Amino acid sequence: MTPHRTRRAHRVIASSALLVGLAANASVAYPAHAAPPARPPAGAATYKIGVSLPYTELPGIITGIERGVRVAIAQANRNRTVPGVMFQLDSLDDTVNGKHSGQKDATNARQFINDPSVIGEVGPSNSDATKVSEPVYNRAGLVQISPANTAVDLTARSRRALYEPASAISGAPLTYFRTCTTDAYQGPAAALYAKKAGFTKVYITDNKDTYGIGLAQAFKAEAGKIGLTIVGQGELDPNNLATSAQQLAASAARARPDLVYFGGEYGAKGGAEMLADSLRRAGLSTAAFMGGDSILAQDFINGTAAGGASHAYATTVGGDPARDPNAQAFLKAERALFPGTATQAYDAYAYDAANVLIDAFARAVKSGRITVGQAMTVARRQIIARDVAATRDFHGATGNFSFDANGDTTNHTISVYKVVRGMWTFLTVAPQPRE
Repeated sequence: MTPHRTRRAHRVIASSALLVGLAANASVAYPAHAAPPARPPAGAATYKIGVSLPYTELPGIITGIERGVRVAIAQANRNRTVPGVMFQLDSLDDTVNGKHSGQKDATNARQFINDPSVIGEVGPSNSDATKVSEPVYNRAGLVQISPANTAVDLTARSRRALYEPASAISGAPLTYFRTCTTDAYQGPAAALYAKKAGFTKVYITDNKDTYGIGLAQAFKAEAGKIGLTIVGQGELDPNNLATSAQQLAASAARARPDLVYFGGEYGAKGGAEMLADSLRRAGLSTAAFMGGDSILAQDFINGTAAGGASHAYATTVGGDPARDPNAQAFLKAERALFPGTATQAYDAYAYDAANVLIDAFARAVKSGRITVGQAMTVARRQIIARDVAATRDFHGATGNFSFDANGDTTNHTISVYKVVRGMWTFLTVAPQPRE
């Protein structure tokens, strides 16, 4: 994929360089299966929410993130949440050669920054992409709210000078936030559930990316504390997934675990399906396979060919939307806007992220600190960033939450799913690690 801006006609609402005066008959490209967006009133100012996501790497999960943002935008426009303003989505792909790219994500960030109508970004989805783009956003004062990043160090104070340099050096506001919790909770919760479920011997693996390594390490640390026996550990080679999956499976089979834990993603560049199938072929027919939120997709199940998903478990951030009273209004709205589509792992988190951003912008306008029609400068974007940071007791589709002093959500719930009859099925909320 070339490094210039990538647009998909079915994903991007047509945009205008002007902040004011969108023509009433402006051409809008919109998914054929979706309800049409509200038409902008004459003279409405247009402000955009950007998303930078690996559409071509993980299409199932990623289009769910976009849907969550679209629902929030559609509701804000219909309800005239900010009088005189119409919100639009601006989506960019951060994949290069089929794999999410930090450099491409940073390039996308600069395009959002250079657009004076962009008020913030919902994303990215991958933690190692965020590590490259986060300082770019921070220097420009532009907010990122990720619905899916779980790597712990992205918000660590000890790493602030690296990831949010303007905040660390000059006292500028934080610009990076997330509506999902981190692997500091997900990894230990998975280990605690494994112990509770009766597993005793664990082989721990990852695929050498930021997310996978961090998740596997967090699981391993808790497993050691609670008495799980770690019978072996290994890593997939991202440059040779198929061969390394076979080698890793043979090593695991010799160790005879009753659970193989994998830190990493599904897909051609993640390797979860290859490893799960290779474990079956190596003779581990009864051992369970467990991963984190980045295997919780039907595409993972469909991608296995040797029964690798038959004993699979996954943890994910938050509760189960189908059972969460807070999520029901969102799910109804998503079904109405996108009939026939299945809710994915991060839809509700993206919806909450977009609504937090819209709410912060609305508060800035209502207080007179931003005037409708003004271009988004560094100073005005920092106003929005401060209002996002001040978010407290926000009632969203994922429950009530606030952002702590580091930009992390206060909602630390982790859920456990299992593949039952070829589909991910909610089991329980995982035990919480001790603080």
